[in-house]
Amino acid sequence: PLLVSKPNDGICENAIWSTNGTTVAGRSDGLGSALNRLHGPWGLFVDDNQVIYVADSKNHRIVKWEQDASSGQLVAGGKGSGNNTDQLNHPSDVVVDRDGSIYISDTENGRIQQWSSGAKSGKTIIKDISSPVGMSRDKQGLLYVSDWKKGEIKKWDVGATIGQLVASRLSGPRFMFIDQKKSIYIAEQRRDRIIKADDVISSQSSMLAGGSLGNGLNQLSSPYSVIVDELGTLYIADTNNHRIMRWVRGPQSGMV
Repeated sequence: PLLVSKPNDGICENAIWSTNGTTVAGRSDGLGSALNRLHGPWGLFVDDNQVIYVADSKNHRIVKWEQDASSGQLVAGGKGSGNNTDQLNHPSDVVVDRDGSIYISDTENGRIQQWSSGAKSGKTIIKDISSPVGMSRDKQGLLYVSDWKKGEIKKWDVGATIGQLVASRLSGPRFMFIDQKKSIYIAEQRRDRIIKADDVISSQSSMLAGGSLGNGLNQLSSPYSVIVDELGTLYIADTNNHRIMRWVRGPQSGMV
C-alpha cells in the first residue's frame, strides 16, 4: 500500500492498496500434498524473521515457508489424519513462540499440541476441547483458544490443565486477535460480525463491524478472522464475500 502516515502509527485512512496479491506460500495453479503446495490452509503465523507457518488443514500438517522460498518445510504432522503424537487431524491454527515451540489447534482431535523445535512428535498440553479453532498468545504467554461448537473462548496459563472462561454465549467464534490491553477481538462467524470483549468473563461485549448478513459495505458474510492495527482499524477476512474489509474505528461501514 501507499502510506501517508507517521512511522508506527498504523495505516492511514486513505491508503491505496494493490489490486493484485503476491503468492507467498503454496501455488496458484492448484492444491496438493507436495511441500510446494497446500490443501485447505487455515490459520497462519508470521515470526519476526518473516517466516510463515501455515496450518495446512487437509494435509493434516504444519508447514513453514521461508521468505521468497519456492517450497515449504514440514514441521509437524504430515503422516495422515490421526490422533497419535506424530499426527494431526485437520489443524486450524498455529502459534510459534520465541524459542521455536509450535502450538497447534488440532481441531478434529479436540486438543492443543505443542511441538518443540525440530521434534518428530508433539505432546498434548490441552485436551477435551469440543472444537478448538483459533488461538492467540499474549505477552505473558497465556494461550487463548476459541471453541467453535461451545461458543466460548478460554485462556490457559503456562502448565495449566484447566482453562479460565473469558468469553461465552458466542455463535461460531473462529479466529481472534489480542491487543496490548488484552482486549479480545472475535470473528463471530454465525452472527456475521466482529465483537470486542475484555479479558474477563462478562456478558458485556461491543459490536465493531457487521451484524447483518450481506455484501454491503456495512455487512459481513461468515467472517473468519480479524486483526487490528495500532489505530484500532480492523482488517477482516469476510469469507463468503471473498474479500478483505478494512473498518476504521467509529464508522458504521467498512471499505474493501
